[in-house]
Amino acid sequence: MQRYQVDLDEMDLALRQLYGIVRRMDAAVSKARYETGLARESIGTGFDEAYEFYAGQASVKTHLEDVAAHLCAFAEELTHKMKWTRDAYEDAEY
Repeated sequence: MQRYQVDLDEMDLALRQLYGIVRRMDAAVSKARYETGLARESIGTGFDEAYEFYAGQASVKTHLEDVAAHLCAFAEELTHKMKWTRDAYEDAEY
């Protein structure tokens, strides 16, 4: 039976990078939610195109929020699984 050695330092590096991605994704979710809005008076009111524009912008904003939240959840899940795997390898060594 062939055995493999796992480099825990490399897994630690990967985990640090994943934690950085999670932090950046959290920031992206926050920006999508709070910094992508368009004030109702930005391009005026009282004409159909303005209302269509605002509705389109709101739709895109919601989509951005959903995508950012999905990517953040994926990064968090990947980080959790990597941490679990790293800990399991470490436990197997001792």
